[in-house]
Amino acid sequence: MTDARGTSHVYGIDRHTLCLTSLPTTNSTHSLFALGTLGVHEPGEIHIVNLNTDDDEVLHNTVFTHTTGIRSLSAWDEHELMVVSTEGTVELVALPQEGEGETRVVAKLEQPGRANRVVCHPQAAIKQAAVVTPGAGISVWDMARVLCTQSLALDDVETSAWHPTASSILATSDTHGGLRTWDLRTATASVSIDCAHAGRIRALDYNPNLPYHLASGGSDGVLRIWDLRQPLAPLISASNHTHWICALHYNPFHDQLILSAGSDALVNLESAVSVSSARAADTHSDDSMRPTDGLVMQYDDHESSVYAIQWSATDPWVFASLSFDGRLVINTVPREEKYKILL
Repeated sequence: MTDARGTSHVYGIDRHTLCLTSLPTTNSTHSLFALGTLGVHEPGEIHIVNLNTDDDEVLHNTVFTHTTGIRSLSAWDEHELMVVSTEGTVELVALPQEGEGETRVVAKLEQPGRANRVVCHPQAAIKQAAVVTPGAGISVWDMARVLCTQSLALDDVETSAWHPTASSILATSDTHGGLRTWDLRTATASVSIDCAHAGRIRALDYNPNLPYHLASGGSDGVLRIWDLRQPLAPLISASNHTHWICALHYNPFHDQLILSAGSDALVNLESAVSVSSARAADTHSDDSMRPTDGLVMQYDDHESSVYAIQWSATDPWVFASLSFDGRLVINTVPREEKYKILL
Protein backbone atom coordinates (compact mmCIF):
# COMPACT_ATOMS: atom_id res chain seq x y z
CA MET A 1 0.00 0.00 0.00
CA THR A 2 1.40 3.41 -1.01
CA ASP A 3 0.16 6.95 -0.32
CA ALA A 4 1.59 10.33 0.78
CA ARG A 5 2.95 8.79 3.93
CA GLY A 6 5.06 6.19 2.10
CA THR A 7 4.89 2.45 1.54
CA SER A 8 3.31 0.00 4.01
CA HIS A 9 3.86 -3.76 4.27
CA VAL A 10 1.64 -5.93 6.47
CA TYR A 11 2.52 -9.28 8.05
CA GLY A 12 -0.23 -10.91 10.08
CA ILE A 13 -0.46 -14.06 12.17
CA ASP A 14 -3.30 -15.61 14.18
CA ARG A 15 -1.46 -15.28 17.49
CA HIS A 16 -1.30 -12.76 20.31
CA THR A 17 1.92 -10.75 20.41
CA LEU A 18 3.57 -8.24 22.75
CA CYS A 19 7.22 -7.99 21.73
CA LEU A 20 9.28 -6.93 18.74
CA THR A 21 12.96 -6.24 18.20
CA SER A 22 15.09 -5.08 15.28
CA LEU A 23 17.95 -7.38 14.32
CA PRO A 24 21.32 -5.93 13.27
CA THR A 25 22.63 -7.54 10.09
CA THR A 26 25.63 -7.04 7.83
CA ASN A 27 23.37 -6.97 4.75
CA SER A 28 22.45 -3.31 4.27
CA THR A 29 19.53 -4.09 1.95
CA HIS A 30 17.74 -6.19 4.58
CA SER A 31 15.61 -4.86 7.43
CA LEU A 32 15.13 -7.70 9.91
CA PHE A 33 12.54 -7.75 12.69
CA ALA A 34 11.85 -10.50 15.22
CA LEU A 35 8.50 -10.88 16.98
CA GLY A 36 7.49 -13.35 19.66
CA THR A 37 4.08 -14.91 20.29
CA LEU A 38 2.51 -15.31 23.71
CA GLY A 39 1.75 -18.99 23.18
CA VAL A 40 -1.37 -18.94 25.35
CA HIS A 41 -2.96 -22.10 23.91
CA GLU A 42 -0.09 -23.28 21.70
CA PRO A 43 3.74 -23.40 21.70
CA GLY A 44 5.53 -20.08 21.43
CA GLU A 45 7.00 -18.91 18.14
CA ILE A 46 9.65 -16.46 16.99
CA HIS A 47 8.98 -14.96 13.57
CA ILE A 48 11.83 -13.33 11.65
CA VAL A 49 10.41 -10.89 9.08
CA ASN A 50 12.76 -9.56 6.42
CA LEU A 51 12.03 -6.57 4.20
CA ASN A 52 14.44 -6.99 1.27
CA THR A 53 14.89 -3.82 -0.77
CA ASP A 54 16.87 -5.78 -3.39
CA ASP A 55 13.80 -7.91 -4.05
CA ASP A 56 11.19 -5.25 -4.86
CA GLU A 57 10.59 -4.80 -1.12
CA VAL A 58 9.07 -8.24 -0.73
CA LEU A 59 8.56 -9.57 2.80
CA HIS A 60 10.20 -12.90 3.64
CA ASN A 61 9.57 -14.75 6.89
CA THR A 62 11.05 -17.60 8.89
CA VAL A 63 9.30 -19.18 11.88
CA PHE A 64 11.04 -20.86 14.81
CA THR A 65 9.27 -22.72 17.61
CA HIS A 66 10.10 -22.04 21.24
CA THR A 67 9.30 -24.10 24.31
CA THR A 68 7.32 -21.29 25.96
CA GLY A 69 5.37 -18.19 25.08
CA ILE A 70 7.41 -14.99 24.78
CA ARG A 71 6.84 -11.74 26.63
CA SER A 72 9.98 -9.77 25.73
CA LEU A 73 12.76 -9.92 23.11
CA SER A 74 16.04 -8.09 22.64
CA ALA A 75 19.14 -8.80 20.53
CA TRP A 76 22.70 -7.85 19.65
CA ASP A 77 22.72 -9.68 16.31
CA GLU A 78 20.58 -11.82 14.02
CA HIS A 79 21.69 -15.19 15.44
CA GLU A 80 20.94 -14.95 19.18
CA LEU A 81 18.09 -13.40 21.15
CA MET A 82 17.51 -12.62 24.80
CA VAL A 83 14.04 -13.94 25.63
CA VAL A 84 11.69 -13.48 28.59
CA SER A 85 9.07 -16.21 28.67
CA THR A 86 5.47 -15.77 29.74
CA GLU A 87 6.47 -17.66 32.91
CA GLY A 88 9.05 -14.96 33.68
CA THR A 89 12.20 -16.98 32.94
CA VAL A 90 15.06 -15.36 31.01
CA GLU A 91 17.13 -17.17 28.38
CA LEU A 92 19.73 -16.53 25.72
CA VAL A 93 18.56 -18.54 22.72
CA ALA A 94 20.17 -19.31 19.38
CA LEU A 95 18.25 -19.50 16.12
CA PRO A 96 18.90 -22.27 13.59
CA GLN A 97 21.31 -21.06 10.94
CA GLU A 98 19.38 -22.52 8.01
CA GLY A 99 15.66 -23.13 7.54
CA GLU A 100 12.98 -23.32 10.18
CA GLY A 101 13.26 -25.31 13.39
CA GLU A 102 13.37 -25.03 17.17
CA THR A 103 15.37 -22.50 19.12
CA ARG A 104 18.29 -23.72 21.23
CA VAL A 105 18.79 -22.46 24.79
CA VAL A 106 22.38 -21.25 25.14
CA ALA A 107 22.06 -19.98 28.72
CA LYS A 108 19.32 -19.68 31.32
CA LEU A 109 19.55 -16.85 33.86
CA GLU A 110 18.85 -17.44 37.54
CA GLN A 111 16.45 -14.62 38.37
CA PRO A 112 14.58 -13.70 41.56
CA GLY A 113 10.86 -13.54 40.80
CA ARG A 114 9.14 -13.38 37.42
CA ALA A 115 10.87 -11.08 34.93
CA ASN A 116 8.80 -9.19 32.38
CA ARG A 117 11.37 -7.37 30.24
CA VAL A 118 14.93 -7.67 28.96
CA VAL A 119 16.89 -4.86 27.29
CA CYS A 120 20.20 -5.47 25.52
CA HIS A 121 22.78 -2.69 25.46
CA PRO A 122 22.66 -1.00 22.02
CA GLN A 123 26.40 -1.50 21.52
CA ALA A 124 26.96 -5.12 20.51
CA ALA A 125 30.50 -5.02 21.89
CA ILE A 126 29.03 -4.25 25.33
CA LYS A 127 27.28 -7.57 25.77
CA GLN A 128 25.16 -6.49 28.71
CA ALA A 129 21.47 -7.07 29.33
CA ALA A 130 19.19 -5.44 31.88
CA VAL A 131 16.41 -7.65 33.23
CA VAL A 132 13.35 -5.98 34.76
CA THR A 133 11.54 -7.94 37.49
CA PRO A 134 8.53 -6.22 39.10
CA GLY A 135 8.80 -6.23 42.87
CA ALA A 136 12.50 -7.14 42.78
CA GLY A 137 14.15 -4.52 40.58
CA ILE A 138 16.80 -4.58 37.86
CA SER A 139 19.57 -7.09 37.38
CA VAL A 140 22.45 -6.42 34.98
CA TRP A 141 24.02 -9.41 33.24
CA ASP A 142 27.35 -9.73 31.48
CA MET A 143 26.33 -12.26 28.83
CA ALA A 144 29.90 -12.86 27.66
CA ARG A 145 30.38 -14.61 31.02
CA VAL A 146 26.68 -15.25 31.85
CA LEU A 147 27.24 -13.47 35.14
CA CYS A 148 25.02 -11.08 37.10
CA THR A 149 27.21 -8.05 37.78
CA GLN A 150 24.78 -5.65 39.44
CA SER A 151 21.35 -5.58 41.07
CA LEU A 152 19.19 -2.57 41.86
CA ALA A 153 16.48 -3.29 44.43
CA LEU A 154 13.50 -1.29 43.16
CA ASP A 155 10.01 -2.17 44.38
CA ASP A 156 8.01 -0.46 41.66
CA VAL A 157 10.26 -0.57 38.59
CA GLU A 158 8.43 -0.47 35.26
CA THR A 159 10.99 -0.30 32.45
CA SER A 160 14.58 0.63 31.66
CA ALA A 161 16.84 2.01 28.92
CA TRP A 162 20.59 1.86 28.39
CA HIS A 163 22.80 4.88 27.85
CA PRO A 164 23.76 4.62 24.13
CA THR A 165 27.52 4.35 24.72
CA ALA A 166 28.28 3.92 28.43
CA SER A 167 28.09 0.48 30.00
CA SER A 168 27.56 1.84 33.51
CA ILE A 169 24.56 4.15 33.05
CA LEU A 170 20.98 2.93 33.05
CA ALA A 171 17.65 4.78 33.18
CA THR A 172 14.60 3.36 34.93
CA SER A 173 10.99 4.39 35.42
CA ASP A 174 8.43 3.43 38.03
CA THR A 175 4.70 2.89 38.34
CA HIS A 176 4.15 6.28 40.01
CA GLY A 177 5.59 8.53 37.30
CA GLY A 178 9.15 8.68 38.59
CA LEU A 179 12.24 8.61 36.40
CA ARG A 180 15.80 7.82 37.49
CA THR A 181 19.22 7.43 35.94
CA TRP A 182 21.70 5.18 37.71
CA ASP A 183 25.47 4.98 37.90
CA LEU A 184 25.97 1.22 38.17
CA ARG A 185 29.50 1.67 39.50
CA THR A 186 28.11 3.12 42.73
CA ALA A 187 24.47 1.89 42.54
CA THR A 188 23.30 5.46 43.11
CA ALA A 189 20.75 7.58 41.27
CA SER A 190 22.48 10.43 39.45
CA VAL A 191 19.21 12.06 38.29
CA SER A 192 15.78 11.75 39.90
CA ILE A 193 12.53 13.20 38.55
CA ASP A 194 9.74 12.23 40.91
CA CYS A 195 6.74 13.39 38.85
CA ALA A 196 7.89 13.12 35.26
CA HIS A 197 4.40 11.87 34.25
CA ALA A 198 0.95 11.65 35.78
CA GLY A 199 1.01 7.90 36.28
CA ARG A 200 3.07 4.95 35.11
CA ILE A 201 6.00 5.58 32.74
CA ARG A 202 5.86 2.73 30.24
CA ALA A 203 8.62 3.65 27.78
CA LEU A 204 12.08 5.26 27.85
CA ASP A 205 14.77 5.88 25.25
CA TYR A 206 18.01 7.86 25.18
CA ASN A 207 18.86 10.12 22.27
CA PRO A 208 21.66 8.17 20.50
CA ASN A 209 23.51 11.38 19.54
CA LEU A 210 22.75 13.54 22.59
CA PRO A 211 22.87 11.04 25.46
CA TYR A 212 21.96 13.69 28.04
CA HIS A 213 18.49 13.75 26.42
CA LEU A 214 15.99 11.09 27.49
CA ALA A 215 12.49 10.56 26.05
CA SER A 216 9.66 9.16 28.17
CA GLY A 217 6.10 8.08 27.49
CA GLY A 218 3.44 7.24 30.02
CA SER A 219 -0.07 6.21 30.90
CA ASP A 220 -1.04 9.88 30.55
CA GLY A 221 -0.54 9.59 26.78
CA VAL A 222 2.21 12.23 26.80
CA LEU A 223 5.64 11.99 25.18
CA ARG A 224 8.30 14.09 26.90
CA ILE A 225 11.96 14.84 26.23
CA TRP A 226 14.19 15.66 29.19
CA ASP A 227 17.60 17.31 29.39
CA LEU A 228 19.15 15.34 32.24
CA ARG A 229 21.53 18.22 32.98
CA GLN A 230 18.54 20.48 33.78
CA PRO A 231 15.69 18.12 34.64
CA LEU A 232 13.30 20.55 36.37
CA ALA A 233 11.00 20.68 33.32
CA PRO A 234 10.78 18.78 30.03
CA LEU A 235 12.20 20.32 26.87
CA ILE A 236 9.18 19.13 24.87
CA SER A 237 5.79 17.62 25.71
CA ALA A 238 3.61 16.13 22.97
CA SER A 239 0.06 14.90 23.63
CA ASN A 240 -0.87 13.17 20.39
CA HIS A 241 -2.05 9.88 21.92
CA THR A 242 -5.49 9.40 23.47
CA HIS A 243 -4.43 6.55 25.76
CA TRP A 244 -1.26 4.93 27.12
CA ILE A 245 2.06 5.25 25.32
CA CYS A 246 3.43 1.69 25.38
CA ALA A 247 6.65 2.14 23.38
CA LEU A 248 8.86 4.88 21.95
CA HIS A 249 12.16 4.99 20.09
CA TYR A 250 14.52 7.59 18.70
CA ASN A 251 15.63 7.08 15.12
CA PRO A 252 19.19 5.69 15.48
CA PHE A 253 20.42 7.71 12.49
CA HIS A 254 18.33 10.93 12.58
CA ASP A 255 17.55 11.78 16.19
CA GLN A 256 15.01 14.48 15.34
CA LEU A 257 12.58 11.63 14.53
CA ILE A 258 10.83 9.78 17.36
CA LEU A 259 8.28 6.97 17.11
CA SER A 260 5.63 6.33 19.74
CA ALA A 261 2.94 3.64 19.92
CA GLY A 262 0.02 3.20 22.21
CA SER A 263 -3.03 1.38 23.45
CA ASP A 264 -5.10 3.75 21.30
CA ALA A 265 -3.92 1.57 18.35
CA LEU A 266 -1.97 4.50 16.91
CA VAL A 267 1.65 4.93 15.84
CA ASN A 268 2.94 8.50 15.81
CA LEU A 269 6.00 9.82 14.02
CA GLU A 270 7.12 13.00 15.78
CA SER A 271 9.74 15.56 14.86
CA ALA A 272 11.75 17.16 17.67
CA VAL A 273 14.32 18.90 15.50
CA SER A 274 14.65 21.90 17.84
CA VAL A 275 16.21 19.68 20.53
CA SER A 276 18.13 17.32 18.26
CA SER A 277 21.72 17.10 17.07
CA ALA A 278 20.50 18.25 13.64
CA ARG A 279 19.58 21.70 14.92
CA ALA A 280 23.12 23.10 14.62
CA ALA A 281 23.57 21.61 11.16
CA ASP A 282 20.40 23.13 9.67
CA THR A 283 21.42 25.28 6.67
CA HIS A 284 18.05 25.58 4.88
CA SER A 285 17.40 29.06 3.53
CA ASP A 286 13.84 28.15 2.51
CA ASP A 287 11.63 27.89 5.62
CA SER A 288 9.16 25.65 3.76
CA MET A 289 11.90 23.01 3.44
CA ARG A 290 12.99 23.27 7.06
CA PRO A 291 11.95 20.45 9.43
CA THR A 292 9.82 21.68 12.33
CA ASP A 293 8.70 20.25 15.65
CA GLY A 294 5.39 18.43 15.78
CA LEU A 295 3.48 15.42 14.54
CA VAL A 296 4.83 14.35 11.14
CA MET A 297 2.40 11.48 10.54
CA GLN A 298 -0.10 9.40 12.45
CA TYR A 299 -0.52 5.77 11.38
CA ASP A 300 -3.81 3.95 12.04
CA ASP A 301 -2.96 0.56 10.50
CA HIS A 302 -3.79 -1.36 13.69
CA GLU A 303 -7.09 -2.37 15.24
CA SER A 304 -5.82 -3.22 18.74
CA SER A 305 -3.21 -1.89 21.17
CA VAL A 306 0.26 -1.37 19.70
CA TYR A 307 2.73 -2.60 22.31
CA ALA A 308 5.97 -2.48 20.33
CA ILE A 309 7.73 -0.39 17.68
CA GLN A 310 11.24 -0.59 16.24
CA TRP A 311 13.34 1.27 13.71
CA SER A 312 15.26 -0.82 11.21
CA ALA A 313 18.86 -1.38 12.27
CA THR A 314 20.06 -0.87 8.68
CA ASP A 315 17.65 1.51 6.88
CA PRO A 316 17.08 4.89 8.58
CA TRP A 317 13.68 5.36 6.93
CA VAL A 318 12.06 2.00 7.77
CA PHE A 319 10.21 1.10 10.97
CA ALA A 320 7.87 -1.62 12.21
CA SER A 321 4.96 -1.69 14.66
CA LEU A 322 3.29 -4.68 16.32
CA SER A 323 -0.17 -4.92 17.86
CA PHE A 324 -1.61 -7.43 20.31
CA ASP A 325 -3.64 -9.17 17.58
CA GLY A 326 -0.48 -10.35 15.75
CA ARG A 327 -0.41 -7.64 13.09
CA LEU A 328 3.05 -6.38 12.11
CA VAL A 329 3.16 -3.31 9.86
CA ILE A 330 6.37 -2.04 8.26
CA ASN A 331 6.22 1.60 7.19
CA THR A 332 8.58 4.23 5.83
CA VAL A 333 9.15 7.86 6.76
CA PRO A 334 7.13 10.11 4.38
CA ARG A 335 9.20 11.20 1.41
CA GLU A 336 8.60 14.90 2.07
CA GLU A 337 9.99 14.65 5.61
CA LYS A 338 12.92 12.56 4.39
CA TYR A 339 13.88 15.24 1.85
CA LYS A 340 13.60 17.96 4.47
CA ILE A 341 16.16 16.12 6.54
CA LEU A 342 18.52 15.21 3.70
CA LEU A 343 18.46 18.32 1.52
